[in-house]
Formats: sequence, C-alpha cells, structure tokens
Amino acid sequence: MDLSNVHKKPREAGFFLDAMWHEEQRIVGYKEPFDFYLSAFLSAGRTVDYRLRHEQGTLYRPWRKAWDKKLPTKARGLIEDLIIDRNIEVHENGSSRNVGHEDIPLGYGEYRFSDGSKIEISGTPSPLSGDNTPPASVRGRTYSFTIAGVERKATDACRDYLDLLNRMVAQFEADHS
Repeated sequence: MDLSNVHKKPREAGFFLDAMWHEEQRIVGYKEPFDFYLSAFLSAGRTVDYRLRHEQGTLYRPWRKAWDKKLPTKARGLIEDLIIDRNIEVHENGSSRNVGHEDIPLGYGEYRFSDGSKIEISGTPSPLSGDNTPPASVRGRTYSFTIAGVERKATDACRDYLDLLNRMVAQFEADHS
C-alpha cells in the first residue's frame, strides 16, 4: 500500500505548525502571518482524511469510523473542533481562533527581533535603589482556541491534532499492511 501522498500532508502541516510557533514568538509584527500559517495548517491537516478517503475509500471509511469510536472523548473533540474551524476558515469568515495579549517582561540588555531590528533596555537596577518599579515589558500576542469550553494555546492544540493525524495514518497502515 503506497500512502506517500497521504504522508506528505502531515509533514506539510508540521511545516506550517513550525512557522506558526516561530511567528508566535515575535514580539512585534503583523498578526496576518500567523493567520496565514494557521489556515495552511488546518487545510493540510484536513487533507490527510480527504486523501485517505480518495485513495483507500473502501478500506478507510469503515476503519475510520471504528478508529474514531476508540478515541478518548477529548481527542475526538479536538479533531471535530479543528475540522469545524478549518471549514469556517475556508468557507466562511476566517478561523475562530482567539487573539489576546500578554505582557512579556524584559530585563536589561539588548533584544534582537526576527526582522533584524533591535532595542536596548538600560537603567538603574531597581533592587539597589529600593525602587519597586516593575521591569520594562512589551505586549505580545497570544493565539488560542476554545475547545470543549477550555481555552488552549493554538499551537498546542494544533500540535496535538497533528499527533493524532500521524497516529491515525500509522495505525491505518499497520492494520492494512
């Protein structure tokens, strides 16, 4: 059984997940690159199932129903929620991921950004002066999904989804080799 076309899609999703993770680490920049990578990740992930249905339909369809029934509720919910989000992203008005902000404390020193720019933070260290001034901070973006009523970091949810897709493909191969 040649599933090389199927195996390509989880690798593609992994590529976009890695890009999302790097984009998430940026302190400055636009939010659109994260959204672009998320959209590509969701599409690549969904295509794993489509390819199996297309290439192995008579074997895959009943196998997939049985595999889904064996999944823990939490895993099944994650797959369902990200499939729904992919459909909203592609066919409606964009992903339902949440965008928030968090303060990222900065110590004294030089910080370089991915675009090559840098900032330097200096001053009198507050512990020596008795000053209780909090350290400098910047507002960074956070991305999350609400899955089964629980807020989850988007990259963590996507990583778990990708792990499930890889397990699914490996199990399908093992059961039909």
